[in-house]
Amino acid sequence: MPLIINRGNASFKSDVENLFEAGQERRSEALALTREMMLSARVLVLAEAHRLEAGDAGQLDPRAARLRAAGDLMVRRSAALEVEQQIAAIRTPPVTKTETLLQGRVTDESAKAAGRVTVTLIDEKGTPVAGIEPVEADDAGYYAFVLQPQQVEAIGATRQLTLLVGTQGGKLVPAAATPFTLASGKIRVGETRLQTAELEKLQLRMVAKSVMRVGKTAAAKTAAKKPAAKNVAAKKAAPKPKR
Repeated sequence: MPLIINRGNASFKSDVENLFEAGQERRSEALALTREMMLSARVLVLAEAHRLEAGDAGQLDPRAARLRAAGDLMVRRSAALEVEQQIAAIRTPPVTKTETLLQGRVTDESAKAAGRVTVTLIDEKGTPVAGIEPVEADDAGYYAFVLQPQQVEAIGATRQLTLLVGTQGGKLVPAAATPFTLASGKIRVGETRLQTAELEKLQLRMVAKSVMRVGKTAAAKTAAKKPAAKNVAAKKAAPKPKR
């Protein structure tokens, strides 16, 4: 239960913050429960589809096709609920009327958090903005810069800025990033979506080509060993010459 002191103006801010936090926690719990129930229901739906396909009509049974389509829809809805869970976990930092808040999420193309990344504010020349420390994105992909009026004034109202995203694997300016400017006392929200190639470059996702190459190499080695095994078996089976 949220702690509500209710002492008028003296406790108004903390009361509202506690109510909001309690609401976010309930939302996260409801989303997690809904997603779990949906995935459990999908197991039952696919089991029923399999049972129908084992009948006389086989895979031509229209009921089985509808159930499998429903199972696919559940997967997509579950993915959407996962994104909502991540968003529900975000906690926006409080700012004053004169402070500037630059916030957003770094995600993949499906709007899921890209991973733990460092976000750096840079200018049109690719130079990090002096006096602005990089920030770390959390598990929801959320990052936030809280800038003081003097920092925004030093940057300038017309200076074009963008974001540099980095990990231990490297750094890059996302192709989807668009330049922007800052103003004192304003809040700017943006979502930076990384393409598949960018995720792979930052080592946030596994490279599919490498996996395929490893699989082919392993298969080739296995195939190369088989003739050798046959030769050994043939030698053992060959009759010994009589003297």
